[in-house]
Amino acid sequence: MSSLTSLYLGVIVPASTLIPITIGIIKYRRLASRQRALLLYLCIAVTVNAIATIYSHHNNLPLLHIYTMLEFILLVRYYVLVFSGRKTVPYLVAAAIIFPVFCVANFLFIQSIYTYNSYTRPVEAIFLVLCSLLYFAAPETGEKPWADVPDNWVNAGILLYFSGALAQFSFSNVLEATAPHSVIMLILVLHATLVLIMYILFTISFYKCSS
Repeated sequence: MSSLTSLYLGVIVPASTLIPITIGIIKYRRLASRQRALLLYLCIAVTVNAIATIYSHHNNLPLLHIYTMLEFILLVRYYVLVFSGRKTVPYLVAAAIIFPVFCVANFLFIQSIYTYNSYTRPVEAIFLVLCSLLYFAAPETGEKPWADVPDNWVNAGILLYFSGALAQFSFSNVLEATAPHSVIMLILVLHATLVLIMYILFTISFYKCSS
């Protein structure tokens, strides 16, 4: 791994989480409850990234198994608040209960907690992509232009990241075992770039919050 690639993957992209967090804190009083839920998710993400960086010379995949559960719960909480009052909310709450059970069952009985969780990550990605599509499928209300609606930017970020990373989530273990190192590094860089774009879109969302 080149020093530039190492810097990008290990420092720049993980540290980029601080950009939306900073804007979110500055705008905190103007954030709706759903944006505050998203801010909490980002705080958890930057904490996990920091721990992963500190223990980068060890197998930190158990941390990913735990993070997958937390990420799902926190992002589903965001959607519960977005879809407040709609018939989809009970299904979201049920998913937030069932998915962590699935994750625990996966690392206890199916995939080792020391291997990439290639069963649970794709399920999470598909579910969150569906949530973002459901958001965009709802008829728009209000008079604001598309770009001035904070949730539009959040859902664009979620849709782009989780749809773009779905293949990597699904076949990570296969690629790790069979693909050349150069291919694996390219995939990691592409994944990191999707993460970076998502954080930029979240930053725009917080910046757009005015009430």
